[in-house]
Amino acid sequence: MIHIRKSIPQTLTATLPVLASFLLASSACAQWTVTNLRPAGSAESIALAGGGAQQAGYAIIGGIQRAGLWNGTAASWVNLNPFGSTQSKAYGTSGAQQVGVAIVGGVNRASLWSGTAASWVNLNPAGSTQSEAYGTDGTQQVGGVSVGGVGRASLWSGTAASWVDLHPAGATLSYALDTNGSQQVGDVFVDGGSRASLWSGTAASWVDLHPAGAVESEAAGIGGDQQVGFAIVGGSHASLWSGTAASWVDLHPAGFSDSFASSTNGTQQVGFVSVVGVSRASLWSGTAASWVDLHALLSAEYSSSAAYGISSDGTTLYITGFGFNDLTFVVEALLWTRPLCTAASIATQPQAATICTSGTATFLVVASGSGSFTYRWHKDTVAIDTATNPSAATQTLTLTSIGPADAGSYDCTVGNTCGSTISNPAALTVITCGGCSLADVAGGGDMGNLPDGTIDGSDFIAFVNSFGIGDAAVDPAADVAGGGDDGLQPDGTIDGSDFIAFINAFAVGC
Repeated sequence: MIHIRKSIPQTLTATLPVLASFLLASSACAQWTVTNLRPAGSAESIALAGGGAQQAGYAIIGGIQRAGLWNGTAASWVNLNPFGSTQSKAYGTSGAQQVGVAIVGGVNRASLWSGTAASWVNLNPAGSTQSEAYGTDGTQQVGGVSVGGVGRASLWSGTAASWVDLHPAGATLSYALDTNGSQQVGDVFVDGGSRASLWSGTAASWVDLHPAGAVESEAAGIGGDQQVGFAIVGGSHASLWSGTAASWVDLHPAGFSDSFASSTNGTQQVGFVSVVGVSRASLWSGTAASWVDLHALLSAEYSSSAAYGISSDGTTLYITGFGFNDLTFVVEALLWTRPLCTAASIATQPQAATICTSGTATFLVVASGSGSFTYRWHKDTVAIDTATNPSAATQTLTLTSIGPADAGSYDCTVGNTCGSTISNPAALTVITCGGCSLADVAGGGDMGNLPDGTIDGSDFIAFVNSFGIGDAAVDPAADVAGGGDDGLQPDGTIDGSDFIAFINAFAVGC
């Protein structure tokens, strides 16, 4: 074979108890589900890639390594091994396509499937002695082809005849491992060393991603504008790039001997780390400090694990990989899933209010995002004490019997498990109203919505309109009674007591 991508870490079959220091917090663990994808009757299975809700890899059944496809469960496994193939393996999947290798006639042949064994397409180009396909975006396929004894990075568009040679001038060996449809990543050997590489569809477009100071490097996955792989810097370090060697980010977390990043969705990265000779499936979000130990989500019988694919279907995050089961002594395909998380955002901002002294003010914020939300209101950027005003921890802040000291700027911090945000500030203006009675609710102020010292038709119309709305937070004109010691102060609600009080006062006049 030209290049054995995504091979099992050498330490995968080692054993080590789960380290307590690596356990995730229970709140984080509760979001994740781990599914064993091992097909019935298989002696070994590995999920090497994910695309949407699908997973691709292989299973050994009846002594034959067979390329396979899953849709989230062990029972969903589809045997992709084509007729006449002695063994096969699927390395990548995206959209309706799967890619890999099938040995037919004793020759490794780059392979393309569309969900069934019968759909197999032989991508091995004319003049090639062997080939393998490692990645696809659903339209393009990438891999390696041996021509004249030299492994050459390769690009296809669905047929053997579409083959494009990506091998750069001066290289002794190259292979492409993944594609996002416009760019390809892989490895180029120059002067005896491997160098992480990026192409844009031609050999001439080759970009050397090899970071300064590294001994060797490889780019194994691409998603969006990100490339991932490893660089040997005093050990193998999981690596992240954004199109140039200078953009290199070292993802290697402290305390580990080696690490490797295999795939990215453009935001997060997956792979594995090694500690005390044991591999642990891993997840990052762009920095070494963001490392998440996916192995800690597994039950105790799994001594080692690795993650190789990351994808989503719009609602769920899927991470594919495998683990070694100490009870069965079998490498088993695994799938980690978690609902996608959307950070809290503000859908409806709180609105400014002008309220008479002794009145009631309410501020409402409406949030959007995943799951449930937390709220914390502030006055002039200082958190309001929830012991004295419990509404400061809800989406609606209520201030009763307000006075001049309550005037100021109010905002709310809204959060969920994915993040938090702060609303726009809303000003509260407190005025001393000169109304001649509680029925004097309109006719004054710049907007005509404040008392004017007289009782007339404008007061009646304003009251009726507000009463019809029925929400003092939206229009408080009809909130004239129910509060205070005498029951003739606003109470934050609009009901029959307001109607009776207004009619009585309106009949008396000023």
